[in-house]
Amino acid sequence: MKKILISLVLFTLAGCSLNPTNPHSTTVGGKQKSELQRNVRVIALKDTSTLQMIIPQLAKHKAVLIGESHTTYGDHLNQLAIIKHLRPHWQKMAIGLEFVQYPYQPALDDYIAGKITQEEMLRKTQWYDRWKYDFRLYRPLFEYAKQQQIPLIALNTPREITKRISEVGIKGLNTVERAQLPLVIDTSNHQYKKALETVYSHHGGKSRSKKFERFYQAQLAWDETMADQAAKFISKNSSYRLVILAGGGHMKNRHGIPSRLQRRIKSKPAVVLNGTHENPTALLADYLLFSPDTQLPKAGKMGIFMKDTAKGVLISKIMKDSASAKVGLKKGDIITALNGNKVEKIADIKISLMDARPQKRIKLAVLRANKQKTTKTITLK
Repeated sequence: MKKILISLVLFTLAGCSLNPTNPHSTTVGGKQKSELQRNVRVIALKDTSTLQMIIPQLAKHKAVLIGESHTTYGDHLNQLAIIKHLRPHWQKMAIGLEFVQYPYQPALDDYIAGKITQEEMLRKTQWYDRWKYDFRLYRPLFEYAKQQQIPLIALNTPREITKRISEVGIKGLNTVERAQLPLVIDTSNHQYKKALETVYSHHGGKSRSKKFERFYQAQLAWDETMADQAAKFISKNSSYRLVILAGGGHMKNRHGIPSRLQRRIKSKPAVVLNGTHENPTALLADYLLFSPDTQLPKAGKMGIFMKDTAKGVLISKIMKDSASAKVGLKKGDIITALNGNKVEKIADIKISLMDARPQKRIKLAVLRANKQKTTKTITLK
């Protein structure tokens, strides 16, 4: 596997202060304010470390959390690199995953044990229904875990529960629904709520609203569930150390998973974030990673929007000048087979075309107007 961390630069987080002898001043709101007293953080580049140098410090922790931007391939390769470097230090290691919901743990166990294939695991975890992101971003991690027989631990809340919370709030859950969440959902961190208000408002929502409160509660349920599932694994498997992979937003400033996990295991986890635009204070994380940008190989595209239906996969929209438009596919057509294999859900198509590149030719069987069957050969763009 190609290693991308040769030129990795890792910054330890530290505050710094300036004590100017001749500060320039400007007037703000009638008050004098030094221009050199602005809240600007500086990191001394001569003090940067390599990834290998901080592994012994990470290895001392029961849990190491590594944040990601879900669509950034380099972040996932950095996560894998840390796992590989930690492997010799930890005799027993497990990897906790935000991207699989905990009811689907048996599928992860069967995959690691070699009882099911990667494709079967994706179907059984409902990857493309529940997580949706391109599995190629995560595939090296899954393959390494299987090769090394490292347990993969599903951490996330069932989507049905977070959806219900967004509709009715935690108090509106029925007894069966509430039982699927941890008993305690801590709401005491007002800084975290304020940070989430900012995120919510940036997406066009009103922070002082009932919708935000439900969004906030869903986020807390998500964080608490992941921390709870991780803590349960550590409690039941005291000889194991755990790496937790999740979005950086669940880790920044220790607000999301880290503080809630620490509350449960009585041990402070280490937090590593991939490059961020956040103000790099010492509270943000223990380490920040900055590495070269790495892209997945370009995927071949049909140029359609799809929707699952009882009859098959409905084409809900066709992009202009796309490969599908070129061969005469139409909105409303239903895809029933791909390269001779039956298609029941969008996941079937995404799994089949996972490694398809531009210029690859595929055959689609489609049903038009519920009666006319036709086969189209498409050259992906």
